[in-house]
Amino acid sequence: MSVASDSVESARARKSKTQAPKRYRSTKSKMSIAKASQALGALVSDVDLCQEFSDADIAALRDAFNTHGLLLFRDQDISPEDQVAFSKRFGVLEHHVLKDALLEGLPEIYILSNLKKKGKRVGRAGAGHYWHSDLSYMEHPSLGSLLRSIEVPQVGGDTMFANLELAYDALSGPMKSFLEGLDVEHSFAKVQSAVVSLGLNKPLTPEQLAATPPVIHPLVRAHPETGRKSLFLSPGFTTGIVGMTNEESSALLDFLADHASQHRFVYRHAWKPNDVVFWDNRTLMHYAIADYDYENDRRHMHRTTIRGDQKH
Repeated sequence: MSVASDSVESARARKSKTQAPKRYRSTKSKMSIAKASQALGALVSDVDLCQEFSDADIAALRDAFNTHGLLLFRDQDISPEDQVAFSKRFGVLEHHVLKDALLEGLPEIYILSNLKKKGKRVGRAGAGHYWHSDLSYMEHPSLGSLLRSIEVPQVGGDTMFANLELAYDALSGPMKSFLEGLDVEHSFAKVQSAVVSLGLNKPLTPEQLAATPPVIHPLVRAHPETGRKSLFLSPGFTTGIVGMTNEESSALLDFLADHASQHRFVYRHAWKPNDVVFWDNRTLMHYAIADYDYENDRRHMHRTTIRGDQKH
């Protein structure tokens, strides 16, 4: 899966301009859904994300999504347009504040990549190397993200997902009662110093910082579709618990992050080219493992992110 780095996005751009999304009408769905791990996730087989899905198919996928928290689709050689069209069946798509990492002509696609074109990075490199929930720093936290792998390292670059519903369920009654009603501040600016120090990305501009001011969200949330309670953790973006001292807040948030990231709550995904993973940011946090060589390995992905339906 190695091509000249200068040609990757240009080829995609040419395809975007010259080819309409593939569409195949599904007369009768044959897709099957099987559990992917004990903690979370389901593998969806016998499905082509280029097809035109019926409302019944989308309802079945949404039910599986709410049940398992993550859906994995293998061998999906889809266009950016197809990814956007499928993602829109689940809600309104976000345009990330980092405009230089968006796919030209299709701003719903956020590029996660360490590739370069004419010496310039084609997307966001070094992102997500910490536990977080995508866009938790927005006023309306994300419903979910859909990430398609185009090129991946032969070894390394896995992503871990932690089930925050299971983590909440495993807490003691007194701890659950204590956490109810606590609010946490989330800020996109928190991780920027660490990412910039790697030499991979530029600092946020004043305009980008102004577009993503700190927000407050509850530490415990009820899922808007299932009603199940979960922690709402995003350690990469959370700056502190409202009303607590820094020492109190750090101790509690660190405990919860360590608790929620235990192996029994985690599914680790080893990426293959043309994997599509669709996960629930309301009940999961994830961590992109930085165990590959940024200069010699190739990791190139497209992400769409669905706007959430809860405001806190």
